[in-house]
Amino acid sequence: MRKIFIVILLSILLACNNSEDVPIVDLFKTTQPIIHKIFDVQNGLPEFLAPFHLEITGNTMTIRNLFMSEKMFTTIDIATGRVIKNWGEKGQGPNEFQGLIDIYYNYSETGLNIWDSRTLKLYFCSNSNLESDSVYFQEIPITMGGLERKDFFVVMRTAVQIDTSLFFVLAGNGNKIFTLLDTNSSEKKEIGDYPSEDNLNNKGSDLHTFHRNMAYQGRIRYNKSLKKLVYASRYSEMFEIYNVDGTNVKLAMGNYSTIPKYKEIVSPSLGRSVVYEDIKNGKGRNLWLTVSEKNIFILYQDYSKKEAIDVDGTVKEIADMVLVFDWDGKPIKAYTLDCFIQTISYDKTTNRLYAIHHNPYPEIIYFDLE
Repeated sequence: MRKIFIVILLSILLACNNSEDVPIVDLFKTTQPIIHKIFDVQNGLPEFLAPFHLEITGNTMTIRNLFMSEKMFTTIDIATGRVIKNWGEKGQGPNEFQGLIDIYYNYSETGLNIWDSRTLKLYFCSNSNLESDSVYFQEIPITMGGLERKDFFVVMRTAVQIDTSLFFVLAGNGNKIFTLLDTNSSEKKEIGDYPSEDNLNNKGSDLHTFHRNMAYQGRIRYNKSLKKLVYASRYSEMFEIYNVDGTNVKLAMGNYSTIPKYKEIVSPSLGRSVVYEDIKNGKGRNLWLTVSEKNIFILYQDYSKKEAIDVDGTVKEIADMVLVFDWDGKPIKAYTLDCFIQTISYDKTTNRLYAIHHNPYPEIIYFDLE
């Protein structure tokens, strides 16, 4: 009887050890090489002065340009490669853009959502307007529900709409990572615990909210049909999947093989602050996120690739691996790309991943998936 008990106990201990998170890249036994193709743009190529990211919405792709470009966005017809329009004014006036922008396919797949983190405003441009010469788009009113601008200036890098009145924001106003905003009730609900390994988890300084939120920046995307959210940290391998039932949002799974690495610095002149480090924090980090109905695609930066590290040791914003998971967090496939890119966007019509490639000048490329 005693021997049986010992065997059972050892089995339990081994199971606990095996349940520890491993580097997400090690969840895949093999990687499949994949070769890019160039997407031909029929007109307007000189307008692409500084493209950063593109997003596929229906029959169009919209490119988010950086601030040195004349316009904020460029929209292209995917079928023909024709540039439909360059649009989006930069400035401080009504419906002008100022800050770091996140663009994503609207939850209802009827158009493009645009989040301006500087003004804390969310906009919507319908598919029909994207496909026309019209530059009309509308603001989606968000009652911030107690979220103060002074607390979230720059920090709220993304706000994802998950219903007509529900918005999931990557920024907490307390000891949580996210905030759910309900514009019907003008209420907010804080969601998502910081990992237990977070070394500033219990210090309670008013500085920690801002700086920890900065360290946990990343991307959020929503799957309406499955009612699930995915979050991928930008400064680690951490990613989480949440089940969504109205305002009831619960963690379904999480990978914490690495979490954002940061530390508190006390300076006599600057006071207390927190800095974060993304280099040598495990094997790599999540760089970007895109989703389909069935899968989650994480653009993964492998620190062992010399192309990913600059001569001074700083980490570049490029990667050449895509890790594919299902919406339960199960690893499906890993792709090794034949070039380094910054962001990705999935097109369900063609089953492709689109990206911007600098070679050295920017070009639009795509990868055909199986």
